[in-house]
Amino acid sequence: MSSPRTIFITGANQGLGMHTVKQLAATPDVLVFMGSRKLASAEEAIAKFASDIDPSSTVVPVQLDITEATSIQNAHDVVSKTLQEKNLSGLDVLVNNAGISAAAGPPEVIFATNVFGTGRLTEAFLPLIKKGGSILNISSGLGSNTTFSSRPAHLPTAYLYYSASKAAPNSLTVQWALDGEQNDSGIRVISICPGLNATNFTNYVKVGANPADGCKVIVKEALAKEGKTSVFVHKDGKYPW
Repeated sequence: MSSPRTIFITGANQGLGMHTVKQLAATPDVLVFMGSRKLASAEEAIAKFASDIDPSSTVVPVQLDITEATSIQNAHDVVSKTLQEKNLSGLDVLVNNAGISAAAGPPEVIFATNVFGTGRLTEAFLPLIKKGGSILNISSGLGSNTTFSSRPAHLPTAYLYYSASKAAPNSLTVQWALDGEQNDSGIRVISICPGLNATNFTNYVKVGANPADGCKVIVKEALAKEGKTSVFVHKDGKYPW
C-alpha cells in the first residue's frame, strides 16, 4: 500500500484555495491540510464537497493566520502530529496560497500577509517538507517585473504595493530554490500565476475565469512528483519574472 501524497494549502477555505483542495481530495491517496484563518470556515467548506472526496483521501482543517507567529506554530504542530499519527515522514507539498488583495489596506498590511507571512510560514514548515518535495508560491502576473518593464498598456499601475507584494515572493521562490540546490534537499520551489479568477478576492470580477478552472495549474503542480525548480509558470507554460 502506497503512502498518500501529503499537501498543505494555506488560505484554502474559499476561492482558488478551496477549489484546489476539492480537486486534490477527489484524487486517490491524498492527504490535504486546509489552512484557514477560522477553523469553522474550513469545516463548512469541507462539508460542501465532502461527497466528492475520494474514499482513500482525507481533508484535515487547520486553523492558520500567517500573520501570527502563535497561529503558525499551532498549525505546524497540528500538521506534524497528524503526520506522525499516520506514520508519514513529512509533507510532499506546501502551497502558499494565503494572501490579501490591493483593497485590503495600506502597504504595511498587504506586505504583512503577502510577503512576511508567507516567508515566516514557509521557514517554519521547511523542516516538515520531505527531500524531493515542493513549495508552490501562488503569485500573479502583476508581480512580474519583466512584464511591467515592457510598459504594457493593459497592466494597472494602481496596484503599486500589491504588485510589489507579489514580486517579493517571486524573489523568495528563487532564493529558496537556490538554497534547496545548495543544501541538496531536492525541494522544488516555483511560483504559479493562476490568472484572473472570479472569486471573493477579486470581487467576482466579470472577466475572471471560473476558479474551478483557474486552480487546475495548481492541482497539476501539486500532484507532480518532479519538475523544474526556480521557475514562474501559468497554465500555458512559463511566465517571465
